[in-house]
Amino acid sequence: MEMLDQMNELRVTDGKIEDILNEEKGSRVAGEVLYYLGLDWTNKHFKYELDHLHPFARFDTNKPPQVTIEKWKLWRGMRNRLPNLHLLEGRSNASKSDMRLIDYYNDMNEVQKQAFMEQATIPKDVALDFEDFDVFYEKRKEVLSNHIRALLQ
Repeated sequence: MEMLDQMNELRVTDGKIEDILNEEKGSRVAGEVLYYLGLDWTNKHFKYELDHLHPFARFDTNKPPQVTIEKWKLWRGMRNRLPNLHLLEGRSNASKSDMRLIDYYNDMNEVQKQAFMEQATIPKDVALDFEDFDVFYEKRKEVLSNHIRALLQ
């Protein structure tokens, strides 16, 4: 009977995927998920760090004018969760610092842009502007959910 109870814990469910997606920077789970999602492109000779796509510090400044106070509070709660995190090589992370995502992206050439979008698991049809954070977050969350589900099955 105990074995059957443990088998339910091993099943991949929407709730378990949601729990993983709500993991925050600094958690073992967030780091491991991004590590396993990046196995096909990471270089074992480089040191990678968890980085915020939309910089954490941006959420400590004034809210964009079109964003309501309620939405701003929600965004601030989402800023440190897995859908706003990715693996970035340490030197790149240091130079990126608190740069806006759209500016970081626009500083790249076309080959770098394509690699970044694939490696960071960012959907092609999503805006990178901070003002579109909620849409970015939800679309990336959906893509990550599919990738995590594939990893676990």
